[in-house]
Amino acid sequence: MQLGAHRHGIRVGLLRTAGAEGTLTEKHWQSAFEIVGRLREAGFEAVIVGGAVRDRLMGLPAHDVDVATAALPEEVKAIFPKTADVGIAHGTVMVLDPAPPVEVTTYRTEGTYTDHRRPDHVEYVTSLKEDLRRRDFTMNAIAIRGDGSLYDPFRGEEDIMRGIIRAVGKPDERFAEDALRMLRAVRFAAKTGFEIESGTKAAISRHAGSIRHVSVERVKMEMDKIWTSGRAGLAVQLMAETGLARHLPLMDRAFSGETLGTWEKFGKPERTVEGWALLCFLAGEPDGNPYKLSNSEKRSVRDILAAFRIGRERPYSRMDAYRLPETALIAGARLANMTGEASVSAEPGAISRLKNSLPISSLKDLAITGNDLIKWCGKKGGPWVKEWLANIEEAVVTGHLDNNREDIKGWFLNGIESEG
Repeated sequence: MQLGAHRHGIRVGLLRTAGAEGTLTEKHWQSAFEIVGRLREAGFEAVIVGGAVRDRLMGLPAHDVDVATAALPEEVKAIFPKTADVGIAHGTVMVLDPAPPVEVTTYRTEGTYTDHRRPDHVEYVTSLKEDLRRRDFTMNAIAIRGDGSLYDPFRGEEDIMRGIIRAVGKPDERFAEDALRMLRAVRFAAKTGFEIESGTKAAISRHAGSIRHVSVERVKMEMDKIWTSGRAGLAVQLMAETGLARHLPLMDRAFSGETLGTWEKFGKPERTVEGWALLCFLAGEPDGNPYKLSNSEKRSVRDILAAFRIGRERPYSRMDAYRLPETALIAGARLANMTGEASVSAEPGAISRLKNSLPISSLKDLAITGNDLIKWCGKKGGPWVKEWLANIEEAVVTGHLDNNREDIKGWFLNGIESEG
């Protein structure tokens, strides 16, 4: 594997990481290293930890940077006047200056997890190794010292080089502490293409049922990342093999042997709702909202499934393009082609051209209103107005009527006269 930097001199490589939107920039790393330096000057050990270290070693853009230290929260606040108590109960302080802000967390160990989700208590420690020991996987238990060298007691860098996801210490203990870690292992596999180490994978199978103790909101966050990972098929296969899917709503039906081929074609959509739409379809489109999708997400899923149903039967019409968002039409065509039931092209350009060819984009773009119809025919308002507006709307969209007042007036009067 091509590493982003070597053990010594990693700091130089880190500071060259510049970012797309949502990723770290040089200033974030400079801020983190300055905080580490100031803590060390005050007599406290401090290091950079977390996903940013892992991602940099893998040559990936990072999304957060965290500092861990032997200093207690009140000692951190004494050193840095501008802070925010973002997670003070668990030892985390947000240092606001130097900017950009960085979270600084005191070294800690965690007590028992009676609910499989969160520790009953945390205990501050002075040992960096003990702090790293509580983390989930070896690739997430690596620290960067102030001089840029790595502290890696659990050989996480080696596992990254070998493409292995391995639990820190005993996997049964890690998954008993927090059941979400099992799904995180699957998500990391989907993100990286790494293999879950055999002992870690076996422990997931033994503890799979405890995923039911995890809130659906936390499960949804992991699944959102899986949908856009580019390897949803791998994740689905792992969840089926380990038994996780059997204990999660909809997935027990949608992650079966017959559906794996479809998931392998899923690709890397830009929007997570495509994953939820395919999951819903493969699960038989049951009622309910078990993963608490937002109203916007639910609407998007409905639109995608509507476009999918059309795309299985026939090519999209101008009215389909008018009624449904372009993103839903493209996603629906993708699903139809993925499932081998397509009567519509999944080529986004063709769908975009169809959408752009429409003379209007909504009812308010019509050259007339309901009041015009009432005035022209002299009738009282009523349901007929809405019906005729719909008729005119469709005639304009389909190209049977030009969108101008005189043409619409003549067309309408001829039609209403023929009705008697």
